[in-house]
Amino acid sequence: MKTCPSCGYDHNPDPEKYCAICRRGISSVPPSAEPPAPKKESASLLVSGALLLLCALAAFILQTRADGPAGGRPAPAPPQEDKAFDYDGVLYSLDRMGELRFLPLREKLKVLPLLESPDERVAYLAAKRAGEWMRAEKDPAGARLWFESLLKAAAAGPRISRRQAAFELGFTAASGFDPQPFREEIRGISGALISEPDEELQSAGFVLAAMSGVADFEPRMSDLLRNSPSPSARLYAACGLSRLGRPEGHKYLFAVASGPEEELKSEAIACLSYSVSGDADRVLLSVSRKPPGAETAAAAKRALMFRKQLAIIKH
Repeated sequence: MKTCPSCGYDHNPDPEKYCAICRRGISSVPPSAEPPAPKKESASLLVSGALLLLCALAAFILQTRADGPAGGRPAPAPPQEDKAFDYDGVLYSLDRMGELRFLPLREKLKVLPLLESPDERVAYLAAKRAGEWMRAEKDPAGARLWFESLLKAAAAGPRISRRQAAFELGFTAASGFDPQPFREEIRGISGALISEPDEELQSAGFVLAAMSGVADFEPRMSDLLRNSPSPSARLYAACGLSRLGRPEGHKYLFAVASGPEEELKSEAIACLSYSVSGDADRVLLSVSRKPPGAETAAAAKRALMFRKQLAIIKH
């Protein structure tokens, strides 16, 4: 496993080039000497993961209560050891819970309070887990519960939680979940995100709106694609435009996916997974034919498979 020098996340698999939490490049980071523990899907793993998460949640709640008054009375000062609480147990539990194929809904729902965690790594991973479980949920009522919870996080959570929740909601809407009952709420949340000065929040707003079929922000996306000095901002503007069927969005994503900029190529390929362009498959097929072992080639193959599963292109 590799430890990210930026955020400290220490469960990045050795072959990874980017940190799973903050996306910093880690290709030059040496793997730790200690081999990763073997994966187990068993009752003991479920119990230990749930217990760790409960302990972490308890510490999180106690720490939150210690920050202000409760019931009109000052909260007692936390013990000295609480000040050193670094959320490693939470991250470990979220990692292990993501490895389990069969996890009861009641255990998954314990993750929801962590969307408000002051630790960015925890808030990010909680939103990511919630998004994965939302897309895998077979019960419509359960999927709706996850969707509503992430809408709240995207509207009023910490910055990293707002960003990732919006991405997860957008990808879920593009994967078959009907966002129509939430259309006005999505429009309002997307508009609020796009109005932020933070470039990453703006990008999340574009993705949420476009993937949900809300075209209100097309002019803003087109303006950013033409004029923004930020490659990342242009990429996500193109991502939204391509989902909405705009040729300039398709063209930009094709160029980046086939170009030399490795850091942005994987993001462009991910966007092409949801593009409505009839030429997206051709571009992805071309990228997938690169030498075996190329990260972008593998990503393009996954994108092609995903497009076939979703039948995004209707003949």
